Amino acid sequence: MRIRPWYVIVCVATISVVLIGLSYAANERAKEILLGLGLNLLSSVVFFVLLELYWERIKLVNGKEVSGFDYLTFSRNIDRSSRVRVLATFIYPLTDRPDYAAERLALVKALEDAARRPSFVAAQLLFLHPASLAAQLRAGERKDDTIIRRMEEGLATLRALGRRLEGGPAAGRIEVRLFSRSPPFALFQTDNFASLSFYYRDRPISEVTRYEFFTDAPIGTFVEKTFDDLWTDERTVPLGDCVPDSPPAEDRTGA
Repeated sequence: MRIRPWYVIVCVATISVVLIGLSYAANERAKEILLGLGLNLLSSVVFFVLLELYWERIKLVNGKEVSGFDYLTFSRNIDRSSRVRVLATFIYPLTDRPDYAAERLALVKALEDAARRPSFVAAQLLFLHPASLAAQLRAGERKDDTIIRRMEEGLATLRALGRRLEGGPAAGRIEVRLFSRSPPFALFQTDNFASLSFYYRDRPISEVTRYEFFTDAPIGTFVEKTFDDLWTDERTVPLGDCVPDSPPAEDRTGA
């Protein structure tokens, strides 16, 4: 049986408290020994807890590589964030792919709930324009799926979300724009935590190695500037300027 570190910490902390408590009922000589031993153990526990809490952030100062991307975790992070950024050709949780149904419900609900929170600042979502040359090129690279259709499905989902938010301040908290040049990378960002990946032939971005980092790291300045440049590019247009190929379907639960 594998002993988890936190189990050991709880046991050591309990022992240290017991030793400190016993020291008050012991004679002077035993009191010094018990109190010193108890305080040393307690100090070790406090040090370990602080190291455990900040170790992940210390490692992420320069970033780290992780395998794949978890959209459910990203959705949970949106619930705790005030600012969201996404840059991608499209993402599967916004499409009609049945194997992403759970991620679809979680992501769209997280975006809608966030937009309705007064404390939420903005979600900036940048996706590739399905009528662009860059979209055609990406479709040529991804023979494993009908990429243009997936892009249009994702935009239809976002239009449906926009209709549900119309008529209130929540509508202005989610902005979707479409760019027309080949994306430099795919980016998912909640507050100052972000991850990026690069595009591969016949592989979705959710299945490739990603690089996670805090945006106050050196790479964060480059990534945010790249996003801002693409967001304000003269060829980047609001979602409302992209006319769908067919009339929008009725809103669906979690659409």
